[in-house]
Amino acid sequence: MLRILLSTGNILFSLVLGALLMALVAIYSPETLSMLLGWARDLKSLITGTSLDAKYNIWLELLLEERQLLFMGFTIFARILLSLAMYPIGRLRHRAPARAYYG
Repeated sequence: MLRILLSTGNILFSLVLGALLMALVAIYSPETLSMLLGWARDLKSLITGTSLDAKYNIWLELLLEERQLLFMGFTIFARILLSLAMYPIGRLRHRAPARAYYG
């Protein structure tokens, strides 16, 4: 049960942290955010520019937006940061107890 709560908390916290990171980039470096938004626009055109049948491709064009891709990127970056920050804590928590040396 604890594992489920920690996993869910990690997902929710990474969504919030991703939004905060995107807001910080927008405030302190708007030209970087504009460049990232251009990359997201290029990624969308790459995804929707495949030779998919029109009845499938139209759903990609309707449901996929540049802002969503940008937020998804910031959320993935936040998840990576969280995993790197939590790795040492997890290692300490699951460390085997020290054995006494009788020699």
